[in-house]
Amino acid sequence: MNPRRIAKTAVVLKQATLLRFHKALVEGKYRLLYSSAQKRQKPGPKGPSAEIIAAIIEMKSRNPRFGYMRIAQQISNAFGIELDKDVVRRVLATYYRTDKPSFPAGPSWLTRFVHAKDSLWSIDLFRCESIMLRSHWVMLVTDVFTRRIIGFGVERAEIDGISVCRMFNYAATGESMPARVSTDHDPLFRIHRWLANHRVLEIE
Repeated sequence: MNPRRIAKTAVVLKQATLLRFHKALVEGKYRLLYSSAQKRQKPGPKGPSAEIIAAIIEMKSRNPRFGYMRIAQQISNAFGIELDKDVVRRVLATYYRTDKPSFPAGPSWLTRFVHAKDSLWSIDLFRCESIMLRSHWVMLVTDVFTRRIIGFGVERAEIDGISVCRMFNYAATGESMPARVSTDHDPLFRIHRWLANHRVLEIE
C-alpha cells in the first residue's frame, strides 16, 4: 500500500484491529531478521564459552554486590575480550542461584525517595516500531517521588550522545531541573556529551 494512503485507510479500521496488524508486522520483521535461514547465510555469535560462564559465576559468588556492568568490565579487562552486560545478565539469570539475597546496609529505597522529594527524576530508554516499521528510541522521564510523567523524547535509530541530550531537553521542556537523575547502566548514559550536558545543568 502507498504510505500516503495509510492515514485514510486507518479511518475505516478499529483501533484494536490496527494495533494487532501492527504487532503482527513487527513480529514478522524480527522473525525475518533472526530466522534460521538468515543465520545459515551469516552466522551470528554463539554465546559465551564455558570458561567465561564459569568466570562470571565465580566473580558474582565472590562479590555479590557487583552489578552486570562491573562484572562485564572486570572480565573484559582480565581476559582482553569484549563482554556485553546483557550477556552477563543472561548468564546470571540462567546459572546463578542464591537462597539468601544480601542487601546492602544503609537507608531503604523508600527513605531515599522521601529525602529526594521533587529533586529526583528517573530516565529510561526503550525501542518501538512506527506504523512503517521504522525503529525509534523513546526516552521516558518521570518524577520518582510523585510518579508524575515529566515528558517524552523520541529519536530515530541510531542515536548518539547528542541525540540523547536532545531527547532529555525536549522531555524536560517547561520543567525546573532536578538535583539528581537516576538511570540504568546503558552505555548511552556514559557518553561524554551526556555527562557534560548534566554538568552544565548542575544535575548529579
